[in-house]
Amino acid sequence: MTDRLKNYLDPNNDITTDVVDGGTDAECTYKGSSVSYEDMIDIYEERATNLGKGKPHTTKKYFGGWGEGTLRKAWQNKQEAK
Repeated sequence: MTDRLKNYLDPNNDITTDVVDGGTDAECTYKGSSVSYEDMIDIYEERATNLGKGKPHTTKKYFGGWGEGTLRKAWQNKQEAK
């Protein structure tokens, strides 16, 4: 059952978990970077939520950055349209 759930939530095998210290701890990695166990659970939770909403298991979050013209207010758009 666990393998099916992992395959469903992590089809690209981005997340790995190794049990250490005789089963008392776990070392987790996400895309090659070390993450805490809590962060790994959060990643799985986000993926399950996305799949439950009919979205892809991973979402890309983009930030356009700050700079000239990136934060236009509604009144600025109206002035430019005139």
